[in-house]
Amino acid sequence: MSQKHKIHSENCCLIHKKDSYLLYDPHLLTSPEADLLYSGIFHKSDDFRPVVAGGRGQAWFVEINGLAAVYRRYLRGGLISRLNQQTYFGLRQEDSRSFKEWRLLQLMLERGLPVPRPIAASVSRWPFKYSPFYRAQILVELIPNVKVLDQILTQRDLTSEEWALVGKCIRQFHNEGVYHADLNVNNILLNESSSVYLIDFDKSEIRNTREKGDSWKQGNLQRLKRSLLKQWSIHKSYHFTEKNWQTLLAAYTA
Repeated sequence: MSQKHKIHSENCCLIHKKDSYLLYDPHLLTSPEADLLYSGIFHKSDDFRPVVAGGRGQAWFVEINGLAAVYRRYLRGGLISRLNQQTYFGLRQEDSRSFKEWRLLQLMLERGLPVPRPIAASVSRWPFKYSPFYRAQILVELIPNVKVLDQILTQRDLTSEEWALVGKCIRQFHNEGVYHADLNVNNILLNESSSVYLIDFDKSEIRNTREKGDSWKQGNLQRLKRSLLKQWSIHKSYHFTEKNWQTLLAAYTA
């Protein structure tokens, strides 16, 4: 059975075959199979290895056709994961976790926000073609020469300038109405030039401040602070203080 193609825009193609649907950027992938992310990614990859730093679940660094990328499967958390680790309910592909994150990343890139470029997102019906349940995966471009904030803080102090840059980065997203559903120390990256990036936008969204107000922004910040304090309590040496947090906040509100 041949794959069916439907082009949405010059930056987006959707193909499907049997139980698999693939949304992808045609400038980054050429004639991929619809099940590329579901069952073919490791066969097609020139190299792959698991992501260790950050603790982001089932994620791998992969290289496909010379393109360095990060591949991630969507997994459930909490108690329900003991019974159902990676299956979700949803009738429309566009409402899936992976397609929504892919389109959000594309929108944020168009607005100039520092996020990884989305390559492809996949939805695979499970356990049969017309099932109301699905499994999802996403492939994003690897941001070169970066470290996870949590990893850095176990090794050294951030300078006041670096803490300020983190605060300014978060404010940049909030100014665009971007709510990050899991803003924590593992989803913030810094490169060698101290540029800051946010990653992993599963369940995130653009919020209308007229409808939602601004309380969610403070909630985002407090979630990050709880994450920092949690890691501080776990590690014997963790370079985070209240002064660091105040430096971040000052830059955020400036």
